[in-house]
Amino acid sequence: MGWCRILTGLLLILQIALNYGASTGQCSGAKTCSECIKTHFTCKWCRDEIYDASRCQSDLNQELGSSECENWTFPKSVIEPDETEFGPIIQVKPSAIKITNLRPGEERNISVTVKSSKDYPLDVYYLMDFSYSMKEDLTKLKELTSNIIDNLKDISSNYSIGFGTFVDKPISPYAKTEPGQIEKPCELCQAVHSFNHEMSMTSGDGATEALKSRLSSLSISSNVDNPEGGFEAIVQAAVCSDDIGWRDPARKVIFFATDAVFHVAGDGKLAGIVEPNEGTCGMSNNKYTRSLNQDYPSIGQLNDVLIKNQVIPIFAVTAQMQNVYQELSEHLTQLSSVGKLSDNSDDVANLIKDQLESIVSSTQLNPQAPPGVTVTVIPKCAGAQTEMVNGQGCSNVTIDEEVSFSIVVKVAECLSEEEANSYNFNIEVPGIATIPISIDMICECPCEKDEDNIDKGSDKCNSAGDLICGACQCHAESYGKNCECNQTKDKSKDKCINPVSGAICGGDNNGKCICGQCECIQPSRDNYQRWGEFCECSNYECPRNEDNQICSNNGYCFCGDCDCNKTANGTPKQTTDPQFTGKDCGCPVSKEGCIHPETGIECSGSTNGECVCGECQCKPDHYGKYCDICQNCGPLNCTLYLDCVECVYEKFDDDKEAWRNCECDKSTVLSSDETVDTTKLGRHKQCEPIPYDDNCNLIYFLHYTDMGTTKQRILDEILIDRELDCPSQPDIIAIVAGVIGGILAVGILLLILWKIYTTIVDKREYTKFLEERSKAKWNTDNNPLYKNPVTHFQNPLSSRSPSFVYKEPANSPPPSSHPTSPTNSDTAFDFSRTSSSTNNQLPRRYNTGDFNDHKVSPVKNAAPVEEKIINSPKPPPVESPPDDISTSIDIASNIGEFDDILGDIQSTLSRDTIITNPSVAGGRLPPHPLPYSSPHRASPALPPRGTPDVSPRAALPPRAHNPHTLPLRRRDSREGQDGYLESNL
Repeated sequence: MGWCRILTGLLLILQIALNYGASTGQCSGAKTCSECIKTHFTCKWCRDEIYDASRCQSDLNQELGSSECENWTFPKSVIEPDETEFGPIIQVKPSAIKITNLRPGEERNISVTVKSSKDYPLDVYYLMDFSYSMKEDLTKLKELTSNIIDNLKDISSNYSIGFGTFVDKPISPYAKTEPGQIEKPCELCQAVHSFNHEMSMTSGDGATEALKSRLSSLSISSNVDNPEGGFEAIVQAAVCSDDIGWRDPARKVIFFATDAVFHVAGDGKLAGIVEPNEGTCGMSNNKYTRSLNQDYPSIGQLNDVLIKNQVIPIFAVTAQMQNVYQELSEHLTQLSSVGKLSDNSDDVANLIKDQLESIVSSTQLNPQAPPGVTVTVIPKCAGAQTEMVNGQGCSNVTIDEEVSFSIVVKVAECLSEEEANSYNFNIEVPGIATIPISIDMICECPCEKDEDNIDKGSDKCNSAGDLICGACQCHAESYGKNCECNQTKDKSKDKCINPVSGAICGGDNNGKCICGQCECIQPSRDNYQRWGEFCECSNYECPRNEDNQICSNNGYCFCGDCDCNKTANGTPKQTTDPQFTGKDCGCPVSKEGCIHPETGIECSGSTNGECVCGECQCKPDHYGKYCDICQNCGPLNCTLYLDCVECVYEKFDDDKEAWRNCECDKSTVLSSDETVDTTKLGRHKQCEPIPYDDNCNLIYFLHYTDMGTTKQRILDEILIDRELDCPSQPDIIAIVAGVIGGILAVGILLLILWKIYTTIVDKREYTKFLEERSKAKWNTDNNPLYKNPVTHFQNPLSSRSPSFVYKEPANSPPPSSHPTSPTNSDTAFDFSRTSSSTNNQLPRRYNTGDFNDHKVSPVKNAAPVEEKIINSPKPPPVESPPDDISTSIDIASNIGEFDDILGDIQSTLSRDTIITNPSVAGGRLPPHPLPYSSPHRASPALPPRGTPDVSPRAALPPRAHNPHTLPLRRRDSREGQDGYLESNL
């Protein structure tokens, strides 16, 4: 008994601490009344002038101060439903809802009940596609008019029916625009039109005759393209309430029959129509007149129009279009359905009845909440009712049966503008009613608005602040509970130091020390709070789960610890709420996840495992979600039957009772088929395969039964798979062929890609070259800076010199074998001068006179010829003609052969006397060895130097002959083209 009291006391202390943390954590950071009530919907403000605890506290857990607060400001929201009893017309309760003083973040639950009345007004508007493909459907509709009306009477005696037609926009490319084609697109056709209202809502006995009469006067029409302009017709039929004759209240249904797809917004641009569809009535004389001015409606606009006007569409389409319109119906939040229409509409009457019954038997709510307001619809389907796919209603609802809904309304936060804190919207009950919702938020305390209750410059605030709602609102540079501190004077921080951690107000990021008190810095993230004397506590520094959720979102974070008995908002959990435990509240208290669904035993018994944190933790040799599988224990120990299985497998074909001879405890058989069908075994366990011949494995199963309440497993039979489990042999040929083929394919592909790449690059470069060449501004010509790297040299003296031809006398002896040796004969040599165009001319610099027709006898003891170098200007080069006389003396045109030229001349002068000096006449030149072998070397042409001098030369005095003089002079006379050699005779 004593331990119970101690435990109860500890729990009470813990509860008080948790309550203090909850109230302080959620609300204690607020400094004003308005800030307090906007912090959380559980926060309240104390207006007492003397109060030593936090003025903003949670209503769930009041802080224990030295005195209790007597005046609390705690606005509470109020729901004011407009309750009206059900009747023949009233099918929704409440018909209107008003919520006042709703706090930010507060959730209010509203109950709504819908009841379907038997004879509730039903308005059906038959909207038919009048394109030419619907010709047979129009004929069948005329025949089934009476059946359609009779089926409407079965659903509701308070019915009315209307009729309208549509085709498409009367403009190209939707229709033929040739003269007369719009008014009469085909024989016996009416004009192309977007929407024609043919018959207003008609009820009673006259409806049948009125519909028949109207249909008999109508004919089909035609258009060009496949899609039709049905969306325009639906919008006009929904919004033109006065023209159509919709009744209010009534369940409004549009029965839309077509065999084609639909045009949507944007298709009008094909005809140059760019103005968006306004979604308003554009009827004149029962015809839509804005078809050529406005585009088609979009699917979103169509949905919005249907919801606002409470019209339910039923799409009756052919089989080919059923999937298209089914997808359209899924995108409409408004209640709708899709029915299959036969090719000739012979079942249209039954289709209308079936679809209307489906609509009437379905009830849902569509909230139209504005931004900032969250409305959640929770249907409570009962009995045979089933929840709809969208989760906002129930189907299979019979007449006079009620459907209950729970609507949760929540506004996240207050807005800055005062007028924006009121919201008005509707909750639509498709085809039945509209529930208007009005919400008035409270974001300011009344005591702050009342100027009479505000004490400005109050003495209680040390004349440094205003007393508002019981608390001091300090002026500039003043702070503190009673504005007793000044920012420029009071800077002591000793009272803000945490004795445990030594930090000032938990650190710079957690709080600031102001006038000896810590003011906590609140995080910018929503619902995160920091509090405590030294700002040491918060509601976001608790353990997190793998998804980084604080306290696994299953508990409340208080000063670093998770309280799993509260929700994340700090409110106590209800008994129906899931319970969790653990440091991060991540472990469910319930052991439902550990209970075996078949045996009902927790983790298959304590010997197999135990339930930890909602999951089974199995002991050794056990596994599975419920630890119900044991590999090597009890009668299911596979190792006990290894020898038995091998023995039976080898002997079974010869001995069906082989298991008895193989010392098996239970019956052991082979499967009757090639492989074991485990679906026929019931409870079974597959053992580890037994290695057999050729890397094959022997597969066997243990068939067992659970006996008694303890579900003890008893082995029934051992079943061996007849077919061995052998690994498949790889196809070597296929692998090799595949590898080779892959390599070749990759190589060929790379070559093709390379070729394509190079072709593209070359083409681009060539195109770029052509473009650049076409942009050239100057004519092409030789580069003026270009210099030919090949240099041509030519003797400048060879062009105008006469030829020097040697003529041998008729009776002269043969020449000596040595070309340069003089002969002893006194025979004169005849040198004749001829003019030739060849290069076989003697250079002018070697010419000693005019030798034409001169005969000179050899001179004995003649003095040697003296050669001189005479400088003269370089004449211009002249191209020399080719040689035409083989016996002429050829002087080379290059300087490298200049020695040979001199040799030829010296050899000639050595052999023959050509000087007429009397002093040397009859004498002979001394022998002079020369290295030249031929006196007939060609010489370059001489440049022009005036008229050749042919007068006799003066005789030269005799001088001793020096055999080494001429070669030395040859060497010294190589002075290039600026000088020439002249014999000084």
